[in-house]
Amino acid sequence: MEYLLGLDIGTSSVKGVLMTTAGQVIHSAKGTFTYHLTPDGQVELEPEGYLSVCIETIRELATAAEGGTVKGLCASSASGNLLLLDKENKPLTNIIGWQDARVTNEARELLSDIDKDAFYRQIGWPYGFRFMPLSQLCYMKQHTPELLDRCGTVAMSTEYLYYALTGKWGVSPSAGITYYLIDQEKGTYIQPLLEKLGLHKAQLPPILPCGTVLGGVKEELAARCGLPAGTPVVLGSFDHPSAARGAGILHEGELLLSCGTSWVAFLPVRDKEKGFAAGALVDPFLSPQGCYGVMSSVASLSGKLQRYVHRYIDDSDQAYSKLSELARQSVPGANGACVDLLADPDDAQLSAHSKADVARAIMEGAVRLLKERLDTLAQHGITAKRAVMVGGPSADPYWMELIGQMCHLEVKVVHGAFAGAVGAAVIAGVGVGEYKSEEEAQARFQGNARE
Repeated sequence: MEYLLGLDIGTSSVKGVLMTTAGQVIHSAKGTFTYHLTPDGQVELEPEGYLSVCIETIRELATAAEGGTVKGLCASSASGNLLLLDKENKPLTNIIGWQDARVTNEARELLSDIDKDAFYRQIGWPYGFRFMPLSQLCYMKQHTPELLDRCGTVAMSTEYLYYALTGKWGVSPSAGITYYLIDQEKGTYIQPLLEKLGLHKAQLPPILPCGTVLGGVKEELAARCGLPAGTPVVLGSFDHPSAARGAGILHEGELLLSCGTSWVAFLPVRDKEKGFAAGALVDPFLSPQGCYGVMSSVASLSGKLQRYVHRYIDDSDQAYSKLSELARQSVPGANGACVDLLADPDDAQLSAHSKADVARAIMEGAVRLLKERLDTLAQHGITAKRAVMVGGPSADPYWMELIGQMCHLEVKVVHGAFAGAVGAAVIAGVGVGEYKSEEEAQARFQGNARE
């Protein structure tokens, strides 16, 4: 039996699947990262701990192959997590998470002459001067310039995993968007930014097309991974475009609802100018032959949701099942209870309502934020009638029901929380020549998608 192995590396965990080339998921696995958090908002992860979680996940999946052949491995990711390495490629820093809040005005000061609109069109994403690797590099330039002087490689966490597996560096334009250093259209690093930071492009991973076979698993890593040395390792994409591949969202008029740390609406479009007009995130996705991917997100919504659920519903492991169980006992509009998840909890306002109404109001509050993003996209001609929901909340049918009602969509679930990993397996299959394209892969998968 021949298999493909896909990883979806998110903010809090890595999910993976072992999938047959016909699209049947044989085994899934998950590993959780442990972050170091400080009161002033620093978010860091030990490099070796990160690698261990990813490699143990790979090993569990490879073991499930039971003598079959893994034709290729691919990792897609949210990334945005910065890591500096010395000239021997040993870590100089911990992995700095994308949510790290140590940056204040450093990026604004260093990049004061930047044309934000032109920069947005180069990168494909708006820039807020606080988060992601570019901001962290500006912070280091001001506060710890000696680190940049000693730096041999500026990487993100996923590229570090690729290097550990193959001994080679590489990044795709999609996965590399979160650097905020890559000109998406040209597929090159933006030289004026590197000059401001005192870096040169040789310190950054080469930019290669998504689906490129970067190399094979190193001999010294083979036993630890449970894979034969030389197993092809293929460059993946950003996580939501990967999930779209896994869920079969490839054409205009289709919508992926990816509900993880952030809740993201992902829509394929032929004309990326519509995405720019809407102020959305624009990913290369299947361009230039196919669609670009337009994304609009409610950032870190899961944390905002958790704050309300734990405060008003339950703080045990069963909190979210209790949330939907209670919400089902209420009615649309929650009898006047209203929750703004972006605001601080209002005990006085919610105390006048039943727990069931509060539960419904919390869930409606999340969906309302999502609907606002969809309505903005619709104003610029980016619409859909059919949606596929993926991510953790997709395991609860009531979320799907509520989203369908409030957003006027036909919603179904495909591969749930593991859609991004399935998409990475698809990219691996295209990269090693098992499929000619993502569309051919989906045609071969008929009947094998998990719903």
